[in-house]
Amino acid sequence: MRARWTAVAAVLLSGLLSACQVAVDGSAGLSAADQQVARQRAQQQSAVDAALRALEQAPALQYDTTVKDAAGKPADLSFRITRGGDGLGALPFEGTAVRLVEPQGGLFLSADASYWKSHGLEENSAKFGTGWVQTVGTELPIDPAARLAPPKLADGLRASLGSLYRSGPPQRQKLADGTEVYELGGGLGALQVSVAEPHRVVSFAPALLDPLGGAKLGAGFRVRPLAGPELKQFHTDFDAAVDGLGQPFDGLAQASVRVLNDKLDCQDYVGSCKTTVDVENTVVGSRPGSKPTVHLTLTVEISADSLGAQSCTTQGDAAADSTISMSCSVKFSLPNRTASYQVLAKPTAVGEVRAPVDAKALKAKLATTFAALGG
Repeated sequence: MRARWTAVAAVLLSGLLSACQVAVDGSAGLSAADQQVARQRAQQQSAVDAALRALEQAPALQYDTTVKDAAGKPADLSFRITRGGDGLGALPFEGTAVRLVEPQGGLFLSADASYWKSHGLEENSAKFGTGWVQTVGTELPIDPAARLAPPKLADGLRASLGSLYRSGPPQRQKLADGTEVYELGGGLGALQVSVAEPHRVVSFAPALLDPLGGAKLGAGFRVRPLAGPELKQFHTDFDAAVDGLGQPFDGLAQASVRVLNDKLDCQDYVGSCKTTVDVENTVVGSRPGSKPTVHLTLTVEISADSLGAQSCTTQGDAAADSTISMSCSVKFSLPNRTASYQVLAKPTAVGEVRAPVDAKALKAKLATTFAALGG
């Protein structure tokens, strides 16, 4: 019995040794071709990481893109933004060029009437299309301050990298200006990073930041950092844009208006009639803490038997949820005879909510911001 046990043990031990020997003999390393691809991919990864670090540290960025205008001709748009989110320029929202001024947390848009109509503001589209409108970033496909400021853009592009890398050798191409770039992803999800040092992000698809909202900004933006004289020019242009805002419409608030206590006063033998009314306004939808004003337009139609009808218009500004007195007058041509006339006045008023802009205060804050950036 003991001899049998010894024989079995020897056989099992021999089998184990044989298995170990086969495993060692069968191991193999990467081929030369695979090793080359691995090196190329590591170089690409290093370039992308360096480009994103440079991007997030930029004092300001400029975005450039090309769209087709109403006549179908190419039109170049440019948008500049500081690392703190102060932005100025034009962006293509759903194919429409929209001008933006975004200083110190405020956001003002200028677009034609068709843009506002397409966003459900048909009643206000005509007047909004004539000037600047204050709104908030959440009303846009992408809020520039939240997604396009240098640190925010770097974070957004980093988050998209997992879907951009492909197996095989990195894809390269040479641009029209001679710049050689790594191209990650493709189509509406492309990111281009320069091959040569210093590595930088050359262009990207806005859909990388948001598949839905970003796609509404078109296929791609070219991007580059701003510094030195360009940064100083950015500051100068920003000051001029703030001065040009005037008294923007408040795109979020609405005003209802009532005419009260109308009084008609006509002067004998002169023919002039003056209507005085109280105009009450009520504002809804304004942002908490804001102090909007209501721009009022009073129109009065005054008619008299056998003298016909005339109208007058006057305008004024009132604080939100207040009542002010307004008046306007007309003058009739009286015949050269003694007569009495019954005069009737029909006053109507409309109100537009406006967002007051303290240009001086905004420019003072911008001066501090740009000084810290070197501009």
